[in-house]
Amino acid sequence: MTESGLVYRIPGATWCLELSSVITACLADQAQRHWRSKESVGQLYTKDMTGDVLRVDVVTKLHAKWASHTGVRLDVAKVNEERARLFKQGLHCLGFWHSHPESVPSPSSDDIAMAADHAKASLNVYAGILFVIVGTADAPLGIGVWVHDGTEMLQAYSEPS
Repeated sequence: MTESGLVYRIPGATWCLELSSVITACLADQAQRHWRSKESVGQLYTKDMTGDVLRVDVVTKLHAKWASHTGVRLDVAKVNEERARLFKQGLHCLGFWHSHPESVPSPSSDDIAMAADHAKASLNVYAGILFVIVGTADAPLGIGVWVHDGTEMLQAYSEPS
């Protein structure tokens, strides 16, 4: 991780995702470091979606409908309410983050299905939905980044500092 944070890129993509050190620390604070901890979930927002560098400017934490050590369910009404409120403040939703109780996170079949559903539902607005999973290892290994384009889940890789 550089002083300014982390940069992730999908191989062959012309754009990259930037997580500042503040955003990276905010995500890392949500790691499930105890066996009784429950998964957390939230959304990722940016002020500007027009450049080749997408910066996550705001991370939120949502109240889940249900959460356990190995699963979480979104309250879609709260998701939409938050998006509308933050859009009025000039913020655009890039996608979701949630925690996993594993050191180096990878998406479950439920994660992939949820990401696909949200990506397909937003194809008229976005080319894909960002999906970040926070594991228990230190960054960058403990922060996994994917984009679902409605067809497939594409992994973004941390660029060396």
